[in-house]
Amino acid sequence: ALLLTCCGLAAAAAGRRSDADAVADLARSLAKPPSTWTTAGGDPCSFEGISCSSSGRVIAIDLAGMGLAGTLPPSLSSLPALESLQLGGNALSGAVPPLRARSLTSLSLDGNAFTSLPKDFPLGMPTLRHLSMDNLPLAPWPFPHAIAGAAAPPSAPSPPPTPPWPARSRRREISLSNNFLQGPVPQFAAGVAADVVDGNCFCLDEPGACNAQVSTLLQAAEGFGYPFYLARAWRGNDPCSGDWLGTVCDSSGSVSMIYLQHAELSGTISPAIADLVDLERLVLAGNNLTGEIPESLTKLTKLELL
Repeated sequence: ALLLTCCGLAAAAAGRRSDADAVADLARSLAKPPSTWTTAGGDPCSFEGISCSSSGRVIAIDLAGMGLAGTLPPSLSSLPALESLQLGGNALSGAVPPLRARSLTSLSLDGNAFTSLPKDFPLGMPTLRHLSMDNLPLAPWPFPHAIAGAAAPPSAPSPPPTPPWPARSRRREISLSNNFLQGPVPQFAAGVAADVVDGNCFCLDEPGACNAQVSTLLQAAEGFGYPFYLARAWRGNDPCSGDWLGTVCDSSGSVSMIYLQHAELSGTISPAIADLVDLERLVLAGNNLTGEIPESLTKLTKLELL
Protein backbone atom coordinates (compact mmCIF):
# COMPACT_ATOMS: atom_id res chain seq x y z
CA ALA A 1 0.00 0.00 0.00
CA LEU A 2 2.85 2.34 0.86
CA LEU A 3 4.47 1.62 -2.50
CA LEU A 4 1.22 2.38 -4.36
CA THR A 5 0.80 5.60 -2.40
CA CYS A 6 4.34 6.69 -3.25
CA CYS A 7 3.75 5.90 -6.94
CA GLY A 8 0.51 7.87 -6.90
CA LEU A 9 2.17 10.88 -5.29
CA ALA A 10 5.01 10.71 -7.82
CA ALA A 11 2.55 10.59 -10.73
CA ALA A 12 0.62 13.56 -9.33
CA ALA A 13 3.81 15.55 -8.91
CA ALA A 14 4.86 14.72 -12.48
CA GLY A 15 1.46 15.87 -13.73
CA ARG A 16 1.77 19.20 -11.89
CA ARG A 17 5.27 19.71 -13.35
CA SER A 18 3.91 19.00 -16.84
CA ASP A 19 1.16 21.60 -16.32
CA ALA A 20 3.71 24.12 -15.07
CA ASP A 21 5.89 23.53 -18.14
CA ALA A 22 2.93 24.04 -20.50
CA VAL A 23 1.93 27.31 -18.80
CA ALA A 24 5.57 28.45 -18.92
CA ASP A 25 5.56 27.75 -22.68
CA LEU A 26 2.42 29.87 -22.99
CA ALA A 27 4.07 32.67 -21.03
CA ARG A 28 7.08 32.59 -23.37
CA SER A 29 4.85 32.69 -26.43
CA LEU A 30 3.08 35.87 -25.29
CA ALA A 31 4.64 39.23 -26.09
CA LYS A 32 3.77 40.51 -22.61
CA PRO A 33 2.25 37.89 -20.29
CA PRO A 34 0.33 38.92 -17.16
CA SER A 35 2.61 40.35 -14.50
CA THR A 36 2.15 37.41 -12.12
CA TRP A 37 3.29 34.88 -14.73
CA THR A 38 6.82 33.53 -14.99
CA THR A 39 8.51 31.88 -17.95
CA ALA A 40 10.73 29.75 -15.72
CA GLY A 41 8.23 27.34 -14.28
CA GLY A 42 6.79 28.04 -10.85
CA ASP A 43 3.36 27.23 -9.52
CA PRO A 44 0.82 28.17 -12.22
CA CYS A 45 -2.00 27.94 -9.67
CA SER A 46 -0.81 31.29 -8.31
CA PHE A 47 -0.91 32.98 -11.72
CA GLU A 48 -3.56 35.52 -12.64
CA GLY A 49 -6.33 33.98 -14.73
CA ILE A 50 -5.48 30.35 -13.89
CA SER A 51 -7.63 28.06 -11.77
CA CYS A 52 -6.53 24.68 -10.44
CA SER A 53 -8.17 21.61 -8.99
CA SER A 54 -7.67 20.47 -5.41
CA SER A 55 -4.89 18.23 -6.69
CA GLY A 56 -3.04 21.16 -8.28
CA ARG A 57 -3.89 20.45 -11.94
CA VAL A 58 -4.71 23.38 -14.23
CA ILE A 59 -8.44 23.28 -15.04
CA ALA A 60 -9.09 26.81 -16.39
CA ILE A 61 -7.19 29.57 -18.17
CA ASP A 62 -9.05 32.88 -18.47
CA LEU A 63 -7.09 35.54 -20.35
CA ALA A 64 -10.08 37.20 -22.03
CA GLY A 65 -9.85 40.91 -22.74
CA MET A 66 -6.29 41.37 -21.44
CA GLY A 67 -4.93 42.91 -24.66
CA LEU A 68 -2.40 40.12 -25.09
CA ALA A 69 -0.33 39.59 -28.25
CA GLY A 70 1.70 36.60 -29.32
CA THR A 71 0.94 33.00 -30.33
CA LEU A 72 -0.26 29.76 -28.76
CA PRO A 73 2.23 26.92 -28.12
CA PRO A 74 1.49 23.30 -29.10
CA SER A 75 2.07 22.28 -25.47
CA LEU A 76 -1.42 23.55 -24.57
CA SER A 77 -2.50 20.04 -25.52
CA SER A 78 -0.52 18.70 -22.56
CA LEU A 79 -3.01 20.12 -20.05
CA PRO A 80 -5.23 17.02 -19.73
CA ALA A 81 -7.41 18.44 -16.93
CA LEU A 82 -8.16 21.74 -18.72
CA GLU A 83 -11.89 22.43 -18.76
CA SER A 84 -12.07 26.07 -19.87
CA LEU A 85 -9.82 28.14 -22.18
CA GLN A 86 -10.95 31.76 -22.59
CA LEU A 87 -8.80 33.83 -24.99
CA GLY A 88 -11.35 36.23 -26.50
CA GLY A 89 -10.72 39.92 -27.00
CA ASN A 90 -6.94 39.83 -27.40
CA ALA A 91 -4.54 40.21 -30.34
CA LEU A 92 -3.22 36.66 -30.49
CA SER A 93 -2.11 35.55 -33.96
CA GLY A 94 -0.73 32.65 -35.96
CA ALA A 95 -2.16 29.15 -36.10
CA VAL A 96 -4.35 27.70 -33.41
CA PRO A 97 -2.43 24.56 -32.36
CA PRO A 98 -4.11 21.16 -32.16
CA LEU A 99 -5.98 21.03 -28.86
CA ARG A 100 -6.25 17.54 -27.43
CA ALA A 101 -7.86 18.54 -24.15
CA ARG A 102 -10.40 15.79 -23.63
CA SER A 103 -11.84 17.56 -20.58
CA LEU A 104 -12.34 20.92 -22.32
CA THR A 105 -15.96 22.09 -22.14
CA SER A 106 -15.62 25.80 -23.05
CA LEU A 107 -13.36 27.41 -25.66
CA SER A 108 -13.35 31.09 -26.66
CA LEU A 109 -11.09 32.28 -29.51
CA ASP A 110 -13.11 35.27 -30.73
CA GLY A 111 -11.75 38.72 -31.47
CA ASN A 112 -8.15 37.63 -32.09
CA ALA A 113 -5.99 37.48 -35.22
CA PHE A 114 -5.65 33.72 -35.61
CA THR A 115 -5.04 32.75 -39.24
CA SER A 116 -5.78 29.02 -39.28
CA LEU A 117 -7.28 26.13 -37.35
CA PRO A 118 -6.14 22.49 -37.11
CA LYS A 119 -7.44 20.36 -39.98
CA ASP A 120 -9.36 18.09 -37.60
CA PHE A 121 -10.69 20.91 -35.44
CA PRO A 122 -12.48 20.34 -33.08
CA LEU A 123 -12.44 16.53 -32.95
CA GLY A 124 -9.83 16.44 -30.19
CA MET A 125 -12.31 17.95 -27.71
CA PRO A 126 -15.12 15.41 -27.24
CA THR A 127 -16.70 17.15 -24.21
CA LEU A 128 -16.80 20.68 -25.68
CA ARG A 129 -20.10 22.43 -24.96
CA HIS A 130 -19.40 26.09 -25.76
CA LEU A 131 -17.36 27.34 -28.73
CA SER A 132 -16.97 31.02 -29.63
CA MET A 133 -15.08 32.07 -32.80
CA ASP A 134 -16.56 35.46 -33.75
CA ASN A 135 -14.49 38.00 -35.68
CA LEU A 136 -11.49 35.88 -36.64
CA PRO A 137 -9.55 36.70 -39.86
CA LEU A 138 -9.16 33.03 -40.74
CA ALA A 139 -7.81 31.96 -44.08
CA PRO A 140 -10.51 30.36 -46.27
CA TRP A 141 -11.61 27.00 -44.90
CA PRO A 142 -14.60 24.74 -45.44
CA PHE A 143 -17.11 24.72 -42.60
CA PRO A 144 -16.03 21.72 -40.48
CA HIS A 145 -18.34 18.74 -40.79
CA ALA A 146 -17.47 18.02 -37.16
CA ILE A 147 -19.12 21.29 -36.10
CA ALA A 148 -22.09 21.02 -38.42
CA GLY A 149 -22.67 17.48 -37.15
CA ALA A 150 -22.51 18.50 -33.52
CA ALA A 151 -24.51 15.99 -31.52
CA ALA A 152 -26.96 17.15 -28.90
CA PRO A 153 -26.87 15.90 -25.30
CA PRO A 154 -27.72 12.21 -25.01
CA SER A 155 -31.23 13.02 -23.73
CA ALA A 156 -32.19 14.82 -26.95
CA PRO A 157 -34.92 13.02 -28.92
CA SER A 158 -33.35 13.50 -32.34
CA PRO A 159 -31.18 10.80 -33.95
CA PRO A 160 -27.42 11.44 -34.13
CA PRO A 161 -26.37 13.34 -37.25
CA THR A 162 -23.83 12.22 -39.81
CA PRO A 163 -20.93 12.78 -39.53
CA PRO A 164 -21.34 12.83 -35.73
CA TRP A 165 -19.31 14.25 -32.90
CA PRO A 166 -17.63 11.60 -30.77
CA ALA A 167 -20.18 9.51 -28.88
CA ARG A 168 -20.00 11.39 -25.59
CA SER A 169 -20.27 14.84 -27.11
CA ARG A 170 -22.42 17.36 -25.23
CA ARG A 171 -21.80 20.53 -27.27
CA ARG A 172 -24.62 23.00 -26.75
CA GLU A 173 -23.50 26.42 -28.04
CA ILE A 174 -21.79 27.43 -31.30
CA SER A 175 -20.96 31.05 -32.19
CA LEU A 176 -19.42 31.86 -35.59
CA SER A 177 -21.03 35.20 -36.42
CA ASN A 178 -19.28 38.08 -38.24
CA ASN A 179 -16.92 35.97 -40.35
CA PHE A 180 -18.37 36.39 -43.90
CA LEU A 181 -18.96 32.64 -44.24
CA GLN A 182 -20.74 31.61 -47.47
CA GLY A 183 -22.86 28.75 -48.74
CA PRO A 184 -25.77 27.07 -46.94
CA VAL A 185 -26.45 27.63 -43.24
CA PRO A 186 -25.21 24.48 -41.49
CA GLN A 187 -27.77 22.20 -39.89
CA PHE A 188 -27.19 21.56 -36.20
CA ALA A 189 -28.66 18.86 -34.02
CA ALA A 190 -31.55 19.53 -31.69
CA GLY A 191 -30.41 21.10 -28.43
CA VAL A 192 -27.47 23.02 -29.97
CA ALA A 193 -27.84 26.81 -29.75
CA ALA A 194 -26.15 28.15 -32.89
CA ASP A 195 -25.30 31.82 -33.50
CA VAL A 196 -23.98 31.65 -37.06
CA VAL A 197 -26.14 33.82 -39.35
CA ASP A 198 -25.36 37.38 -38.22
CA GLY A 199 -22.42 38.96 -40.03
CA ASN A 200 -22.05 36.08 -42.49
CA CYS A 201 -23.03 35.68 -46.15
CA PHE A 202 -25.01 32.45 -46.27
CA CYS A 203 -27.37 32.10 -49.23
CA LEU A 204 -30.36 31.69 -46.91
CA ASP A 205 -31.12 32.63 -43.32
CA GLU A 206 -32.13 29.07 -42.45
CA PRO A 207 -30.60 25.66 -43.26
CA GLY A 208 -31.38 24.58 -46.81
CA ALA A 209 -29.76 24.09 -50.20
CA CYS A 210 -28.57 27.12 -52.14
CA ASN A 211 -29.84 27.93 -55.62
CA ALA A 212 -27.96 25.72 -58.12
CA GLN A 213 -26.35 28.71 -59.85
CA VAL A 214 -25.31 30.15 -56.48
CA SER A 215 -23.68 26.84 -55.54
CA THR A 216 -21.77 26.83 -58.83
CA LEU A 217 -20.55 30.40 -58.38
CA LEU A 218 -19.41 29.60 -54.85
CA GLN A 219 -17.40 26.69 -56.26
CA ALA A 220 -15.81 29.22 -58.60
CA ALA A 221 -15.04 31.41 -55.57
CA GLU A 222 -13.48 28.38 -53.89
CA GLY A 223 -11.11 27.99 -56.83
CA PHE A 224 -10.14 31.64 -56.42
CA GLY A 225 -9.48 31.10 -52.69
CA TYR A 226 -12.73 32.70 -51.48
CA PRO A 227 -11.60 36.34 -51.93
CA PHE A 228 -13.05 38.57 -49.25
CA TYR A 229 -14.55 41.11 -51.63
CA LEU A 230 -16.53 38.36 -53.37
CA ALA A 231 -17.79 37.13 -49.99
CA ARG A 232 -19.14 40.62 -49.37
CA ALA A 233 -20.62 41.00 -52.86
CA TRP A 234 -21.98 37.50 -53.55
CA ARG A 235 -24.75 37.37 -50.96
CA GLY A 236 -28.23 35.93 -50.97
CA ASN A 237 -29.71 33.21 -53.13
CA ASP A 238 -30.19 34.97 -56.47
CA PRO A 239 -27.15 35.76 -58.63
CA CYS A 240 -29.46 37.71 -60.95
CA SER A 241 -30.54 40.17 -58.26
CA GLY A 242 -28.19 42.82 -59.63
CA ASP A 243 -26.02 42.83 -56.51
CA TRP A 244 -23.70 40.00 -57.51
CA LEU A 245 -20.46 41.63 -58.61
CA GLY A 246 -19.38 40.71 -62.13
CA THR A 247 -22.39 38.59 -63.08
CA VAL A 248 -24.98 39.31 -65.77
CA CYS A 249 -28.13 37.26 -66.37
CA ASP A 250 -30.38 36.82 -69.38
CA SER A 251 -34.14 37.34 -69.43
CA SER A 252 -34.79 33.78 -68.25
CA GLY A 253 -32.76 34.23 -65.06
CA SER A 254 -29.67 32.29 -66.14
CA VAL A 255 -26.14 33.58 -65.61
CA SER A 256 -24.95 34.47 -69.10
CA MET A 257 -21.83 36.55 -68.41
CA ILE A 258 -19.10 36.71 -65.78
CA TYR A 259 -16.81 39.74 -65.81
CA LEU A 260 -13.99 39.53 -63.25
CA GLN A 261 -11.11 40.98 -65.23
CA HIS A 262 -8.33 42.77 -63.29
CA ALA A 263 -9.98 41.63 -60.08
CA GLU A 264 -6.78 40.58 -58.25
CA LEU A 265 -7.82 36.95 -58.37
CA SER A 266 -5.42 34.10 -57.70
CA GLY A 267 -5.91 30.35 -57.55
CA THR A 268 -7.50 28.30 -60.31
CA ILE A 269 -10.53 28.26 -62.60
CA SER A 270 -13.06 25.82 -61.19
CA PRO A 271 -14.33 23.16 -63.62
CA ALA A 272 -17.74 23.69 -61.99
CA ILE A 273 -18.21 26.85 -64.08
CA ALA A 274 -19.22 24.48 -66.88
CA ASP A 275 -22.47 23.91 -64.95
CA LEU A 276 -23.57 27.42 -65.95
CA VAL A 277 -24.89 26.01 -69.22
CA ASP A 278 -26.16 29.36 -70.58
CA LEU A 279 -22.85 31.15 -70.08
CA GLU A 280 -21.91 33.26 -73.13
CA ARG A 281 -18.95 35.27 -71.83
CA LEU A 282 -16.30 34.40 -69.23
CA VAL A 283 -13.78 37.21 -68.77
CA LEU A 284 -10.97 36.56 -66.27
CA ALA A 285 -8.09 38.43 -67.90
CA GLY A 286 -5.60 40.49 -65.91
CA ASN A 287 -5.54 38.26 -62.84
CA ASN A 288 -2.96 35.91 -61.32
CA LEU A 289 -4.67 32.59 -62.02
CA THR A 290 -2.61 29.42 -62.38
CA GLY A 291 -3.11 25.78 -63.30
CA GLU A 292 -5.11 24.62 -66.30
CA ILE A 293 -8.04 26.04 -68.19
CA PRO A 294 -10.60 23.29 -67.43
CA GLU A 295 -11.50 21.09 -70.34
CA SER A 296 -15.05 21.04 -69.00
CA LEU A 297 -15.53 24.55 -70.39
CA THR A 298 -15.76 22.98 -73.86
CA LYS A 299 -19.23 21.77 -72.84
CA LEU A 300 -20.48 25.37 -72.80
CA THR A 301 -22.19 25.37 -76.19
CA LYS A 302 -23.25 29.02 -75.90
CA LEU A 303 -19.82 30.37 -74.92
CA GLU A 304 -18.75 33.11 -77.33
CA LEU A 305 -15.89 34.78 -75.46
CA LEU A 306 -13.28 33.34 -73.10
